[in-house]
Amino acid sequence: MNPFLKKVQEALAARGYDPGPIDGRDGPKTRKAVTAFQQDSGLDPDGQVGTLTENRLFTEQLSRISFDGDGSTAHFARAEFACDCGGAYCDGFPAEMNLELLLKLEALRNALNVPVMITSGVRCPQRNAEVGGVPQSQHLFGQAADCYAPGIPIATVAAIAESLGLLAIRYEAEGFVHLAV
Repeated sequence: MNPFLKKVQEALAARGYDPGPIDGRDGPKTRKAVTAFQQDSGLDPDGQVGTLTENRLFTEQLSRISFDGDGSTAHFARAEFACDCGGAYCDGFPAEMNLELLLKLEALRNALNVPVMITSGVRCPQRNAEVGGVPQSQHLFGQAADCYAPGIPIATVAAIAESLGLLAIRYEAEGFVHLAV
């Protein structure tokens, strides 16, 4: 079973294309559904889930994502992105999180259909230095977040994030992926 292909099947089914069983296997019904989706989306109908098909399949979710008044989304509370210095050096938000990043993280969570755990959001300069962050880390400006999705390989999280337009740096040994806009 291919976890990414299972997410593709789920996304196709959610859009009304019948990929057959949602089992992560590449069968004729899945290829037929991919081809139909590609035709309807103005893509080359080759039945393969390449970069353009991935982008179209997953980024369309961005238009349906909204923010609450405090900057949280349906699946992420603002507090999840606060600096983890514990108030030792800052008030938790030396910078606000980039809205494009938050939208794409929400789309990633929707595509994976499992919780996405944020291990690091915005950082103050002191905390960034403590954790070994580079001097101009995107975390300092609210343009990056480190995360993982329980039970989903880091490579799969990174691949879907990249299909949504995020820069992904994999930290396989540490068990997280760095995502940035």
